[in-house]
Amino acid sequence: MRDQIKKPEGVDSLRRQLMMGAAASAMLPWASSAQAATELEGVELDDSVTVNGQKLVLNGAAVRKRGYFKADVTALYLPKKTSNPDAIYKLDGVRRIQLNILREFTSSTISRIFLADFKQSATDDEFKRLIGPIGQIGSAYANVKKVSKGDVVNLDWIPGTGWTATHNGKLLTMDGGGNAIKDELAYQIYLRMYIGQGAPEELRNGLLGIKN
Repeated sequence: MRDQIKKPEGVDSLRRQLMMGAAASAMLPWASSAQAATELEGVELDDSVTVNGQKLVLNGAAVRKRGYFKADVTALYLPKKTSNPDAIYKLDGVRRIQLNILREFTSSTISRIFLADFKQSATDDEFKRLIGPIGQIGSAYANVKKVSKGDVVNLDWIPGTGWTATHNGKLLTMDGGGNAIKDELAYQIYLRMYIGQGAPEELRNGLLGIKN
């Protein structure tokens, strides 16, 4: 009778550990991909951000164009995802529109584009009522001088604070030293520029997470 050969103690345990490790390694590329940020036009967008202590999730993103040119990758961050514009307008919470700049613009060009889009998205009465806030926004843009490819502009609505803007992490100030616009209607109209009925369909659907 052959003597039974005993396996060294712990060999089976070690083999199981190695097999589990190999299986985990094989899954790593998949796991990494699932957690990666969303990418659009070479711009990586975080799937979530924290604004004023509140976590927001990426609701959607799209390329905003000016004529034939790609101006920026626009992203919309909300407390929870929704494809309903009315729900976004009525949301009593923090909201963020993020602009990831794709080409250079001077402050005068930015102001001109903003004014044209804002006026188109507002009613005549709303526009007249918001002359003050519009002037504040214009002065904030004037303090930027210019934006370049790779710059990031965040435009946030924070309840109790108002509408604030940052350029590459720096809080923008307006004439007189203020850094927040208290009028929520102004921000609502700004949202309409991106997700309202008059916004370009591709941009609107992208931000609302609607597939064309």
